[in-house]
Amino acid sequence: MKNYLCVATLIISLTALSLLVGCSKKKNTEISHTESPEFQHPLNPLSENEIREVKRLLLAEEKMDTNFRFFIINLKEPPKTEVLNYKPGESFRREALAVLYDWKTNKTFEAVIDLAAKKIKSFDHIPGVTAGGMASDTLTDLLLKKDSLWLSGLKRRGIHPDSIITSFVFAGEMGIAPADHREMICTPQYINKKYHELLIDGLVAYVDLTSRQVLKVLDDGGKGFYKPEDIKYFDPSTSMVVSENKPLKITQPEGENFTIEGYVIKSKRWTFHVGIDNREGLILHDVRFNDHGELRPILYRASVAEMYVPYGSTDLTHAAWNYYDVGAYRMGQSDPAIMNGLKAGADVPMNSKFIGAFFHDSKGEPKKLDSIVAVYEESGGPLTRHGKFSHEARNIVVKYFTRVWNYDYGIKWIFHEDGTIDLRTELTGIVGIKGVNRTSDLPGGPDETFEGNYYGTLVAPHVEAVNHQHFLSFRLDLDVDGTKNLVEEMNIRTVPASTDNPHNNAFVRQMSLIKNEAEGQRNLNPSSNRHWMIADSRSVNALGQMRSYMIMPGANAMPYAGVGSRPKKMADFLESQVWVTAYKENEFHPAGEYPNSRGIKDGLPHWVSDNENVVGEDVVLWYNLGITHIVRPEEWPIMNTHTLGFTLAPSGFFDNNPVIESKLDRRKKTQGGKPLPPDVSLCVPLPREKK
Repeated sequence: MKNYLCVATLIISLTALSLLVGCSKKKNTEISHTESPEFQHPLNPLSENEIREVKRLLLAEEKMDTNFRFFIINLKEPPKTEVLNYKPGESFRREALAVLYDWKTNKTFEAVIDLAAKKIKSFDHIPGVTAGGMASDTLTDLLLKKDSLWLSGLKRRGIHPDSIITSFVFAGEMGIAPADHREMICTPQYINKKYHELLIDGLVAYVDLTSRQVLKVLDDGGKGFYKPEDIKYFDPSTSMVVSENKPLKITQPEGENFTIEGYVIKSKRWTFHVGIDNREGLILHDVRFNDHGELRPILYRASVAEMYVPYGSTDLTHAAWNYYDVGAYRMGQSDPAIMNGLKAGADVPMNSKFIGAFFHDSKGEPKKLDSIVAVYEESGGPLTRHGKFSHEARNIVVKYFTRVWNYDYGIKWIFHEDGTIDLRTELTGIVGIKGVNRTSDLPGGPDETFEGNYYGTLVAPHVEAVNHQHFLSFRLDLDVDGTKNLVEEMNIRTVPASTDNPHNNAFVRQMSLIKNEAEGQRNLNPSSNRHWMIADSRSVNALGQMRSYMIMPGANAMPYAGVGSRPKKMADFLESQVWVTAYKENEFHPAGEYPNSRGIKDGLPHWVSDNENVVGEDVVLWYNLGITHIVRPEEWPIMNTHTLGFTLAPSGFFDNNPVIESKLDRRKKTQGGKPLPPDVSLCVPLPREKK
């Protein structure tokens, strides 16, 4: 993801924008939506008119001028209690949150706008922070083209200044400017498209956009690779040669087994709300399972709350590649011009139905994408099978794709008939590369190594795909049969050999209650088959078991940045793969609201410092999903899709298999769980290993 935010100078018109707001005649007079009134909901994404209204009000009340840019214009979600108590047709609060940056004063502001009353509720300066997005490539070029050290570095390599532009990334913890300045670490790249993606190695500058100064230039004297090289970077108009398959038709002659009502998806088993956030992308809300007519709550809110992508090469250019793709770059949604909707027959099946939403650019102008989310049914093979008995698994799938410069990320939620929810992340696109001197990966090449090992994989002559990692931090606000939950950790334990275990073959599932936020900082342990259960703290099922959902991990990773390093400091929320926190209305993003800010402690490590109780409370489980990407030659010039994920599965949530219904089952509704005994723990405490 290089030079992602190439944004020209901001021009915001001071002319007030007229706005026509549709209103219902009765209860919903304060709500403005483009969809039908019967589909209005407090969690629906902002409409085109609402995004325009935010900008109009800020201009009209002179809170902003032409020096301001928008980082975020989003729905400010109503308090959770209000949403849970909402009944269709009732009125509800409708507010927007805007984050703005003033180039003239280097100040970041947060504004809350009451869209019903058409007024600004608050407009606050947030000191010391660096708002994401909105970097000016024009300014970095202008400053560097006046710097003698930069120009001499180019001259030493025989490169004319007019033949290059700068690639840059937020300096963050790698920076040297005052902590509240907008600082970039810059590297030259050729303008010529043939060589554009292969950066000119060995010449790097620290540029302070706030003070408009070049702070420092580092030059290795031309040791790094800098020559123009046509690497035939992937271009679908010229490079794409894929053999065509014979048609695969998916038809549903009797229609789908789900309905879409505004942003609410309903099927025989499931009901949930789909949202689109200008920072996080796809959000799921209010996920419920239909258990014999009772809609039982499972998940109040689920999203990719942060995505962090660090690179592992020793040179400053790539050491500075520590991207907060959510907190700084809005999941690629900050530039609607390069966003694309989902393609039926490629990204998703031909039987998909699509949901659109409005995004905005740095000027606050809305743009609609009609196919940003797909909903469809898929066959998952046998749901259950024994002998002659077999039943097809029919899943409801919600899918979203976004492009964050060179990478493409798919987020796919799969809802199974048996109550299981699978999350699958699809990584594809083009790997991040570096120009190198070598043309072979045989030992003894001319490039830097550690004990003979290169810092990436050669995928073409002079083209190294740099070792890197991807971390997606999921915020899972699980409400299992309500908001009074507890969290248990499951470990499998071998029973010691004894007269009670004469064959020395026994093992047991041992449960440990997580009592507070300090105990809720956990890591995976495949050797003990470690899982976590989120359970109703008030009752058990008919068999005396906790009515819970378990998170079942898949492949994962831990960050490899060294202890005490600045990249490690940037990503302290990754120190644990699982965090359990007490629910707070304003705790949404694990690295904080402004993760590029230096010296601002925010996010998960800060939130858990008060060590709150998490037993019988509304709790949030954070799951950090990681992959270490050592690139293969087969992934050049474009990757095939790599998939990773996790599963949320019922464990004691039902009394038996929910898809097998006897005649008696069909005539009765669930009777609810048995009250929990006074000793709420029901768990054998386990010694917790050091992290």
